[in-house]
Amino acid sequence: MQDGLARQRALPYLLLLVAAASFGGNWVAARLVNFEVAPFALSFWRWAIATALLVPFAIPQLRQDAPLIRRHFARLMLFGAVGAGGFTLLGYWGVSYTTAINATLLNSSLPLFVVPLSWLLLGLTVSGRQLVGLTLSLAGVVTIVSAGSLQTLAQLTLNPGDVLLLGAAFLWAIYTVTLRWRPPLRALSFLFTTLAAAAAISLPFYAWEMATGKTMTMTPTAVVTIGYLAIFPSIVAYLCWNEAVTALGPNVAGFFNPVIPVFGILFAVIFLGEPLRAYHLAGFVLVLGGVVLTSRR
Repeated sequence: MQDGLARQRALPYLLLLVAAASFGGNWVAARLVNFEVAPFALSFWRWAIATALLVPFAIPQLRQDAPLIRRHFARLMLFGAVGAGGFTLLGYWGVSYTTAINATLLNSSLPLFVVPLSWLLLGLTVSGRQLVGLTLSLAGVVTIVSAGSLQTLAQLTLNPGDVLLLGAAFLWAIYTVTLRWRPPLRALSFLFTTLAAAAAISLPFYAWEMATGKTMTMTPTAVVTIGYLAIFPSIVAYLCWNEAVTALGPNVAGFFNPVIPVFGILFAVIFLGEPLRAYHLAGFVLVLGGVVLTSRR
């Protein structure tokens, strides 16, 4: 009985880790095809392909939830426009103008938006232990992205791309906090409507981008990258994130966000052959310690 209860309590945290791992390569992948796929094209095709892949799995739930979808259509479109379409439009646009170090660091700023929004909109507060854990996690991310060098940190400057990434983080924070008010749809129905709305909101930006002369070169790398973005950061990550936020609340979920750059670094080491340094390990330890503090009951 107790073992089953412990597993039930641990499941949302496991979902957050799966989401973090799935999100981990998002910005790395966007930078990888920056010269082959324009940012708005990348956003549109990510969501359009994810929506198409989800159709055969979501149809039974969509049929059952059809009355709810019609009743809450405007709110569902808003969830998709803010938490998926707008998030990636700003994020991919920003990544094309900034450095990988800045993108990774700014991607970890989510708790700085989630905590005040949770307090303003939901009346949620955080404990002193959670604040200490957040500080540890952010310190770990800073250690990783700065290569343990204060000089690197001192040279970081904000540019228009950084501002766009901060805007993306703010939209993601709004999505995370307002999930408390998501319509009572089944998981796949809600995800499908979110993805479809994201594709719809991305389409006019994609059309404008093509009209201005920006091209999209479908190389094997671009095809694999878009496929990865459609499956893992879109379907897998959103399913896990939505369920975990519903179970744990936005603050706890937001505190897991600094884990995402850690997975990004790990993927770079494993798949790109980048070296693993001592400062990586130090950062991992700090992030892990912060996550334990923020999630421990």
